[in-house]
Amino acid sequence: MAFDSLETTNEDFFDLREATMDATDSEQISAFLKTHGHIPKDGSGGAFGYGILTTQQLSAIMVSTTYAGVLDSEDQRNANDPRWHNHYVSLADIPGDPCESDPAVTSITFQSPGEVIVNKNKAVMSNLPAKFTGTNALTGAPLTLNPGTNVQNVVSFVLEPIFDDEDELVAVCVKDIRPADKVIKN
Repeated sequence: MAFDSLETTNEDFFDLREATMDATDSEQISAFLKTHGHIPKDGSGGAFGYGILTTQQLSAIMVSTTYAGVLDSEDQRNANDPRWHNHYVSLADIPGDPCESDPAVTSITFQSPGEVIVNKNKAVMSNLPAKFTGTNALTGAPLTLNPGTNVQNVVSFVLEPIFDDEDELVAVCVKDIRPADKVIKN
């Protein structure tokens, strides 16, 4: 199973210039992200994404991601479809984990809450509910994550898969987490 992480982390699309947040009610949130460069939609940028961190920190994060090699979203046509899609995820620093000092994905929704549109150097994450119940793409079990709408930061990140000797995915590490240059809360 292929899963290409971002080879270079100095790409302009990886640096968030500005994130404008709209959380006018406590039920949902939207984000308008501007990067310093053109955001790839064809998988050429590797495995990466953008995330909204709330007061729930790593326990419930809203993310938009792109990668080829893993089918973990209802929005993807197949495992090699790098289309942008949303997830709600939880991360943790696990001692002895193959991710070392980087957080690992511990749960991730198979469903794609809200919407994401990527065009040139902009990404719009919209209609993201404060709380979402779906299916954990890692285990198939029911999953509820409640990030809320109290935004603390917006970040970009790289995804790095870790495989065992049988080429089975054992962990997904979240690396090179970078905050937006500017976050505007409406």
